Amino acid sequence: MSLELWRRRIRKAPPKSVARQLIEKSADLDVAGPPILCVTGDARGADAFAEHWLQRIADRGHPAYAVSVRGQGETPRGDGGTDGKVHDVVQAAVSLSSRAIVIGHDLGALWAAHAVVRYPALATVLLAPKGLRRPAAAPAGGGRVLVAGAANDRKSPVKRLEQVAAAYQTAPLLFSHVGHDFMTDAGWQAPLDAILDWLNEDPTA
Repeated sequence: MSLELWRRRIRKAPPKSVARQLIEKSADLDVAGPPILCVTGDARGADAFAEHWLQRIADRGHPAYAVSVRGQGETPRGDGGTDGKVHDVVQAAVSLSSRAIVIGHDLGALWAAHAVVRYPALATVLLAPKGLRRPAAAPAGGGRVLVAGAANDRKSPVKRLEQVAAAYQTAPLLFSHVGHDFMTDAGWQAPLDAILDWLNEDPTA
């Protein structure tokens, strides 16, 4: 095998950029907290957060964003598979005005976990993760990681949550009275408020 052929085989071309759907809800405060970027594996994409979450996050003092990765919502499919979706999360994060917090739900947790290896998120929340057994690598910039889910969620069972959390040297935060769809299931308010409380804690206190 020639050196040039070997190079072509091991090198991955960067995914082509797509026009991403990004939904925003501004915080109505003079001094806002860091922006929060949300991504889900649900086909609804950013729209899954638009009904409840973005307004609640903004009411708690954070500029709120949700991105549809390629193939979701109003974002065209594009190419690149998982790498392309991770690329979309990274590009959405770097487009924000300041260093952000990233919340990934379902397969969005997988994409978020890989994205924050490249992007130095202030903190990362992996919510009801799917497709994720262990982190790709430590988050860039040393941001905190919270793994959370529903106690009776068959799509993201407690054993998986414990495995993922252990990889980040932590324990999962478990919620009851909510299903896998944390964004629109009945009882969505309490888990979101608990996550925001965790994000607003001072880890050095």
